[in-house]
Amino acid sequence: MATWLRWLERAAHTRQVGGSTPPVATIFPIISPMIKPKVWKTIKKFRLIPPHSKILVGLSGGPDSVTLLHVLLSLREELGISVAAVHVNHMLRGEESERDEAFCRELCRKWGVELFVEKVNIPVISEGRNVEAVARRERYKAFERVLKAWGGNLIAVAHTASDLVETIILNISKGTGLKGLRGFLPKRGNIVRPLFEVTREEVESYVKEHSLPFIIDSSNYSLNFERNLVRVKVVPELKRLNPSLELAFLRTASIIREVEDFISQEVSSMVSGFSKGERFCIPLEEAKALHPYILSEVIREAYRKISGRELSFRKLSTVLSFLSSEGFKKFTPHTGYIIYKDQLSICIEKEKGKEAFSFEVKDLPATVETPAGKLVFELGKGTPILPISDFQEKGIIVRNRKPGDKLLSGKSLKELLIEKKVPALERDRIPLVISGGKVVYVPGIYSPAGVEGNFVGVRFEGEIEGFDRRDKAKEED
Repeated sequence: MATWLRWLERAAHTRQVGGSTPPVATIFPIISPMIKPKVWKTIKKFRLIPPHSKILVGLSGGPDSVTLLHVLLSLREELGISVAAVHVNHMLRGEESERDEAFCRELCRKWGVELFVEKVNIPVISEGRNVEAVARRERYKAFERVLKAWGGNLIAVAHTASDLVETIILNISKGTGLKGLRGFLPKRGNIVRPLFEVTREEVESYVKEHSLPFIIDSSNYSLNFERNLVRVKVVPELKRLNPSLELAFLRTASIIREVEDFISQEVSSMVSGFSKGERFCIPLEEAKALHPYILSEVIREAYRKISGRELSFRKLSTVLSFLSSEGFKKFTPHTGYIIYKDQLSICIEKEKGKEAFSFEVKDLPATVETPAGKLVFELGKGTPILPISDFQEKGIIVRNRKPGDKLLSGKSLKELLIEKKVPALERDRIPLVISGGKVVYVPGIYSPAGVEGNFVGVRFEGEIEGFDRRDKAKEED
């Protein structure tokens, strides 16, 4: 790959797109150009571009993007597509950035291609920090804006098989999972990569054969950028071991994609099976029975599905450590979302503040609405909770729990909830029926024994996560 930079440095003459267009290098070794049939095959194999699509090509002015635009224009009739281009001026290199923009304008004018230009002031937006990542993010945001305004379907970018090699090497050097090992995809959402199976040498040959003009970003010479370092120093050494390095990486990436697809299907099925609305809960025993890698992916996907955010390796490790910990554990990876372990499950959900409530029942029949559901009190109907005489003397309060709550027997409410394995984060939502300062009813798990004669009964209509609300309350005393 070092030859890429050497060829540019040895460029002995230039070509012009038009009279005022900046000069562009055109010196390349001659290799038989097979790009067009290869791109056609890639498009069909990966179903990149459906017929009648409107394709927006990301055009930097470099050899790869100029080749991509040229090839797609040559395939317009065969594919039945419309093609336009978008150039993003990042305003990072002063006059050179303006030169790039002028070149793209002139190239598209000469080729009869509609061009959209977006100026994005990356130095200001990034404030000098993480410039490459910010530029990439803003570039794709600009692509999406233009695509929507144009009414297009797909964004085509000029990543090649050589770029794939560099991406995978970079990912490996930083530590990665399956996604990093397979690199970028030929298609992701509305982003397509028609040059996915094309090498940089083939691009060089195509540009030479068709006398295509292009420009070079001066930052491509700098070894301060990690990708350039890999391209110039690492890849050439690997090519000494295997001259067909791109082919080998494409084959490996294909295998990993198949593995990843299989795992993704299994993981998605499990996440769906353990999810209800915006809440995911997997029983502890089932979580412990899973292979550690599958469990990690299930937790990642469930969190992504609920929060729209990613779990870093460090945060995921914190969650997985819950499996070997005793008692209730809670973790907030991002504001507004929690992952916790209780006696039964590991759960992911939106964080809820404690919603205090308290209602007094003065007359019968009565209906009380609570966050967890509805309590209906009637004389002589439902689950008996206290004699009518006690109701008349002591009354009834419906509220959520407070520290020190006890049952009629003197048993601690906290002890009961732990014993019945009620999820910790559900305990504050449970409506308690209080009379004379004692808990006389907990929906689904407790009601007093020995209530005789005329009684006040209750019926609960609602839902409390973590136990079967349809069960009749169990007698405790």
